Amino acid sequence: MKKSELVAALAYHAESSKAEAERFLEAFGKTIHAEITKVVKIVVPEVGTFQLSRKEARKGRNPQTGEEIQIAARNNVTFKPAKSLQDKVNP
Repeated sequence: MKKSELVAALAYHAESSKAEAERFLEAFGKTIHAEITKVVKIVVPEVGTFQLSRKEARKGRNPQTGEEIQIAARNNVTFKPAKSLQDKVNP
């Protein structure tokens, strides 16, 4: 689904204009970006949970040369769907 299709679907379900739906979608995205590093876990009811997790540094291999390399530690954002969403896609 493209952004324009999502905006149209949001406008339809919220019974609002496409402009309002687009503003909401952009604000929602900006909020997730801004808050995920502060709160570690964001729960969106009926949708799921965005969570910040830490991946520690580890050793890996370059598949082309077989050379051992060091992979740096990093943060990762994961998404776990809500049970109601899982039940909807797996009846």
